[in-house]
Amino acid sequence: MSAKAFVIRMIVALMAVLGFAVHNWTGMAPLKWFGLVFYCICFAMYAKALVTALTQTKRVTADLLVVTVMVVSLLAGQPLSGALVAWFISMGLAISFYIIERTRSKIEALTKERRRLVRVVRNEKIMELPVEQVCQGDTVIVAQGEMIPVDGEIVEGASSIDESVITGEPFSVFKMTGDRVTSGAISLTSQLNVRATKPGDKGFLYVIAKEIEASLKVKPKIQRKADTIVQFFISGVVLYAIGVFLFTGVLTGDVAAGLIRMAAVTAVACPCAWALSVPTAFAAAIGSLSGRGILVRGGTPLEIAGQASSVVLDKTGTVTLAEPKVVGIESFGASSDELLRITASVESGFNHPIANAIISYASAKGVRPLKAEGSEYLPGLGIKSFVQGREVVLGSTKTVKALGMTVPSEIDLKGRATWIGIDGEVVGAVVIQDELREYAGGLGKALHAFGLKNVVLATGDNEEAEARRVAQLIGADGYYWGLKPDDKISLVKELGAQGLTVMVGDGVNDATALAAADVGVSIGRTKADLAIKSSDIIILRDDATCLLSIFQTGKKLIRVIKQNYAWAIGFNVAGIALATGGLLSPWLAALFHHISSVLVVLNSARLVRMRILTDIICQPKKNPVCCQTGHKN
Repeated sequence: MSAKAFVIRMIVALMAVLGFAVHNWTGMAPLKWFGLVFYCICFAMYAKALVTALTQTKRVTADLLVVTVMVVSLLAGQPLSGALVAWFISMGLAISFYIIERTRSKIEALTKERRRLVRVVRNEKIMELPVEQVCQGDTVIVAQGEMIPVDGEIVEGASSIDESVITGEPFSVFKMTGDRVTSGAISLTSQLNVRATKPGDKGFLYVIAKEIEASLKVKPKIQRKADTIVQFFISGVVLYAIGVFLFTGVLTGDVAAGLIRMAAVTAVACPCAWALSVPTAFAAAIGSLSGRGILVRGGTPLEIAGQASSVVLDKTGTVTLAEPKVVGIESFGASSDELLRITASVESGFNHPIANAIISYASAKGVRPLKAEGSEYLPGLGIKSFVQGREVVLGSTKTVKALGMTVPSEIDLKGRATWIGIDGEVVGAVVIQDELREYAGGLGKALHAFGLKNVVLATGDNEEAEARRVAQLIGADGYYWGLKPDDKISLVKELGAQGLTVMVGDGVNDATALAAADVGVSIGRTKADLAIKSSDIIILRDDATCLLSIFQTGKKLIRVIKQNYAWAIGFNVAGIALATGGLLSPWLAALFHHISSVLVVLNSARLVRMRILTDIICQPKKNPVCCQTGHKN
């Protein structure tokens, strides 16, 4: 049901109200018939909705109460009261659904965009095709002001790009030929030709829209329970209202008074506030997070996050940026500058993240590499080369030990070590650290503030020192290193046996662990199809405060739903008592109900403008307490 449908009912009911009111004032008979015509039309609308619900969904709806009120009011000779009831209830529901639809506007924009036609250049012909029929390699024409429908690369044109629907960032970015673009962004200043790097149905916008659209059709458990309660409540209210009529009407002999009280009871007891308590809160929470670059598959993941006791944080790409950075050279006798020169000389012939980090560090230090010869990869993440006639080996602990070299055990490195071996002897190490994401420092403490009892860092890195360093920086309660995908699943299940568990990863190599957790949270929009299918929540911004937003919203969501239920129950109990005692007329009862519904919706709407408490993020102290350790092979 939409706000538009209730607006139509509201207008029809208002015509009936005006007809009866003016007739009572002037006594003009045609106006009474005018009112009766619109009264019958309004009654037919509610009756049709009730019959449809009974026959198609086999469920009793609040339309039964409105129909009962209108019938009873007409029998009591007070059609104006019945018209006022229909008007107030229709107006309240129109307002409520209007607010709900506004909070879901971003989500609906995504799902609608998935179904539109796009202009494609294929075989030198321009054609219009659904997004899902776009093939990898097709060129898509994106007009100025239009949303980019596919993931791809700009092959012609340059434009300011609005990525707010993806990342939540309000500032546009300028992109030109050769730059990558993501579906969902908007070309603001000029037309672009974009070559699709993925099929249309594998792009970010299509996949996420499809998944969210499907998830919104599934009612959360808490809402299904509420719907079941409403079924019994509506039937119980009708039976109670009949009892009120029998007691106050038949037994006292005043049938008209009994009918009026019966109408008042059914009018005030419409369970609209109760029925709106969960969906309005979920819609507001989802809409609020989508504006921050966080996309949620329905309200259930937020509800679970709000009750979670443990969170597992993947390290690389989750709390760190997966961008290795050299922080220093540890030397065992040789010159640090000389070791840097030799290391840069070997790495200059390779193109991988650690090599790039070492070369950048050497460049910043003004060190020029020498010529390296005979370079080759070694098993266990290592490289061997010859520089000025000396054999140089760069590699992990596993690599240098396999070659018979001894790794110093007394050295406490603040990061991951790439050992430097020259002529069969370890002479130093390049200390490499992963940069933390923005605001990740002190993340553990911040998560504890939202009720998380156990914050654990999990990584596939084989270097304990780097895992320990990152765990200390974020304030984790424990850390595990050297984990394979199966190990992460076991860790998630182990913590899950103690309470609800949230897994946070990059959505690619952590896909199985994300799926195994009670709630999977993925950071980043690369490989969107895999990330979304394995995750319940997608964070699109490289910002740890987004993770805090999820837990804070989950906590607030649960509180708001409980407040809504308490408000709805309190209003219904008070209203039924007043109506039973004859202190509320049918139209006053409807107004009482209307106020209850609007207040519930407004309470839910507070989630849209919720302020995120980022001030609880803090940087760790210089000498933080060492975390608990763990290691699974």
